[in-house]
Amino acid sequence: MAAQDSKPAGDAGEIEEIDEATARTQRVLLITVIVLGILLIIGFAIVVATIASRISSSGDEAEVAPEPVIAVTQAGDFEVPVPAGYQVHAVTGDERRLVIHLVSAGQPERIMVVNTRSGQVVRSLVLTPAVP
Repeated sequence: MAAQDSKPAGDAGEIEEIDEATARTQRVLLITVIVLGILLIIGFAIVVATIASRISSSGDEAEVAPEPVIAVTQAGDFEVPVPAGYQVHAVTGDERRLVIHLVSAGQPERIMVVNTRSGQVVRSLVLTPAVP
């Protein structure tokens, strides 16, 4: 048994070199994993901050110079002036915007976007045919 327990002197030096190389590799891998983990957390924070920023600013649309002045009654109702010759074709909206589709014979179609809180026309789009 004593012969089995004893190792040649050359083998012990190789084992120490292998252990040092393994330890160095493990340190490099540990540092790499920590750095990549930190980058992942920073990237996730940026995504969450961007989403939060876009959600909070989605209601604050840059309002273009409002077209007509809207008359608001005491009850909070407002009147939207429809251009002469146009008729309301469709209306849709949500709690922030009201979209009115206007049509007229011989005139291009129009779409008016009205802010439901203030009653102001936010945008007025004229749909013109494309020239080939």
